[in-house]
Amino acid sequence: MGVITWRRQLSVGQPSIDEDHKHLIEYLNELDAALTSRSFMPVRVAKILMKLLEYTQQHFAREEKIMQAVHYPKFEEHVRQHHEAVRTLSELSAVFTRDPTHQNAERIYTFTANWLVHHIIMQDTQLTPYVRGVWV
Repeated sequence: MGVITWRRQLSVGQPSIDEDHKHLIEYLNELDAALTSRSFMPVRVAKILMKLLEYTQQHFAREEKIMQAVHYPKFEEHVRQHHEAVRTLSELSAVFTRDPTHQNAERIYTFTANWLVHHIIMQDTQLTPYVRGVWV
């Protein structure tokens, strides 16, 4: 694991989407810190997970609203990817709730960090020509 740093390649060019992505990275970095601390505290991890799940859903709703406003041609596929990510994250969180081990928390971090960075770079940046400078 390791700290994720915001970099130019992650910018979509739409201020609210970029800010949301920065916040999601902050939550992931909080989760990383909780997992690499000397003592594993499941309650601390659970609180971060709740914030991460809630913010992810809010972000997806904002991003999808913007995509609709600019008539993004890959909207349906993008939304499907969001739904799959929420489903997987919810399933991993349910496993952690039943069995709050370090290993189950690491699975959440690994999935979310990999998915988020890959999704931003490979999918969200395709929004750039449609959303650059759009204020919704």
